[in-house]
Amino acid sequence: MFLKAAADSGLLSCGELGRKPYIIKLDKNKKKTSDYKYNANGLYSSAWSDGDLTIAAGNTNGRMLITCLNNKDSLLWDTTFISSYHIDYSSVCYLGSGEMLVVGSEKPDSILPGPSSLLYVWLNTSGSIIKKQEIKDGAFISANRVITDNSGNIYLALTRQYTGSKSKATVAKYDNQLHQIFETELYNNPIYGATTTGILLDNTGNIYVCGKTELPVSTGTANNSFAASLTSVGTIIWKTYLENSNTGASLIIDKNGQVLMLNHNCFIINILNMVDGSETGKIRTFSVCDSNKTDVFGQYLDFNYDGNIIVAGSNGGGFYLGLKSPVPEQVQ
Repeated sequence: MFLKAAADSGLLSCGELGRKPYIIKLDKNKKKTSDYKYNANGLYSSAWSDGDLTIAAGNTNGRMLITCLNNKDSLLWDTTFISSYHIDYSSVCYLGSGEMLVVGSEKPDSILPGPSSLLYVWLNTSGSIIKKQEIKDGAFISANRVITDNSGNIYLALTRQYTGSKSKATVAKYDNQLHQIFETELYNNPIYGATTTGILLDNTGNIYVCGKTELPVSTGTANNSFAASLTSVGTIIWKTYLENSNTGASLIIDKNGQVLMLNHNCFIINILNMVDGSETGKIRTFSVCDSNKTDVFGQYLDFNYDGNIIVAGSNGGGFYLGLKSPVPEQVQ
């Protein structure tokens, strides 16, 4: 699921509704202005809009799906791409001059066994394909989120898994020709698995990522959400463990230079010092919610035009959007 504050102070969100890919737009007062539902099963996991066009990407029945709508949310074109392996999520990035990059992969905690691949598709806003490339190395690989910088470099929140081993959380940077600049593994203890799910750049080129890693508990292992920061050349600055029985899902930076991380279970938001990763506050979307047993799941967050936080996910299996004050609890 994806969420973005729009230039007109409204909201653009996408995901799935009734098991079909779904896009919804809200005005400044959070009233629905338009929506669109694709005619087959799947989901939209990422979107871009300039006010005139909206391009959403995701999957339908294991194929990459890309849809373009006009400013009335009428369909202009859509297309699908078949990969050698199943596609769960696709991330769309605007490159400038009317060109887009869409990257599709399996989800990081896929139950499908064996190898997978990353499918890269470059196209323009009219739907013409510029280039398509599939990357596979004989093992499992997933890019849950993909972003680009002003130079066209590509940053991936990667998860890798090799036969007989636990999953590995990594961060990778490639140039616009898919030549690798670096790949940094965040956790290297082979006993515990980890996945990377969110990624963000600041205006200095530092990278922030989030995800989950296993930690030992009395009954074996349990998932813990984490956040980490890296330099522009892939050197780890800090890593921090945050919420038990949770996964870091999405990141934003506030006007004070703090990193906000949304947790998947219960929509818990951790507020982190950008310099050292220390937790300075916490925001709970729901006052009562148990991360161990919940049907409330957060996927994305952004800032509303008025400075409040908007979140997107699901509640009881239904499409959920919420607005939350940025005022945190104090962390002892």
